[in-house]
Amino acid sequence: MRATIINYGVGNLFSIYSGLRRVGFEVSISPEPAGNEDLIVFPGVGSFSAVSKYLVSRRELFDDLRRGGTYFLGVCLGMQVMFEVGTEGGVNNGLGWFRGRVDRIAGVGLKVPHIGWDELIVTDLTCPLTDGLDGQYVYYVHSYVAYPVDEGIVKAISIYGNPYPAIICSDNVVGTQFHPEKSGRVGRVFLNNLYRWVRR
Repeated sequence: MRATIINYGVGNLFSIYSGLRRVGFEVSISPEPAGNEDLIVFPGVGSFSAVSKYLVSRRELFDDLRRGGTYFLGVCLGMQVMFEVGTEGGVNNGLGWFRGRVDRIAGVGLKVPHIGWDELIVTDLTCPLTDGLDGQYVYYVHSYVAYPVDEGIVKAISIYGNPYPAIICSDNVVGTQFHPEKSGRVGRVFLNNLYRWVRR
């Protein structure tokens, strides 16, 4: 199966590229989708303001591919830009695939950015993407979290001061706040789940 990682022009994409290849994807990196891939990946690099402008300028293309059945994975910032609006770098529109906003981590005395390993608490055991992940630890680097309107899209949470979405999914779109490509064995479990989910 083919996967394209969208290159916004910033950041090192080698880790996510290697992680996807390891579980069986044929992977390319490109500023634009080819249109014939099975999976499109929005990586977790850059700032909401810059990345949202890049993606929103191509919204019609991505919307058409999503409606046509192409699968999408958003990692960290790549998940956040799937929401309606984000406040990093000013208030900016996202793709609007999920209702809600992305805002700075809230909590008294919390160190921001949040960097390190935290536990996944699976909230939807029927979701194939969460197989084998409940109670496992994954790696985070972020200062912002998503506040979804529809709690039904949340498949797993983590807690840093307050609970926040760790995995969201609806139809053929999935997002992770954590970095599966930096989460060792557990990250590979998620990416294997992803491969089976796209292949089904």
